[in-house]
Amino acid sequence: MKTFKKVILCMAITGILSSYACSNDDGEEPVNEPPTSEVPATLTGDWMDSWSWFMQYEFEPLLYNSNTKVWFRGSHDAWSMDPRPGFGLQIDDKANFIWTVVASTSTGGCQVYTAEYLKGTVNVEDNKMTFHPTVRRKKYHSVCNPGNDFDRDEDKGSFSLNFKITDGEKYHGNEVKVLTLIHPDGSETAYSQTKI
Repeated sequence: MKTFKKVILCMAITGILSSYACSNDDGEEPVNEPPTSEVPATLTGDWMDSWSWFMQYEFEPLLYNSNTKVWFRGSHDAWSMDPRPGFGLQIDDKANFIWTVVASTSTGGCQVYTAEYLKGTVNVEDNKMTFHPTVRRKKYHSVCNPGNDFDRDEDKGSFSLNFKITDGEKYHGNEVKVLTLIHPDGSETAYSQTKI
């Protein structure tokens, strides 16, 4: 039951990200450079989704390689990668971000997964982050219905999310902070990070 809930949560996150996308982007349009802003130190680092955090997987910045157009470093899927990748949101002190989301279900031996990769810059103002993707790629794969598979660029339009940072429960004796992203529909997505 817990696994099912995690799958539903991951699918919801992918759906929320997809709600910002328009699938008719052919990836050929020029992308204007957005203004950059200083990112508070409290926001930088690797913010991991709950499963990656629990399993102590490290963030994988090359889940998708936009230069070679290769997913999963050439592996069959994300779970075939060695080492196993962690998913979440990485933000550096120069306002660059990479955001990865992978959701999977398996019913009757039919694995279905969706992977989404975003990369670009982020502006932070008060309690709002505005993401400016320069790369936005989405992949869908179904073992039993391969005719539905796709691997495509998504709309790279900017979008904003409110956020809050709170203390989480200690984990393995370490202090934890939680980044909660608040979507326009009121739903929330939480990512965790060890306090430094």
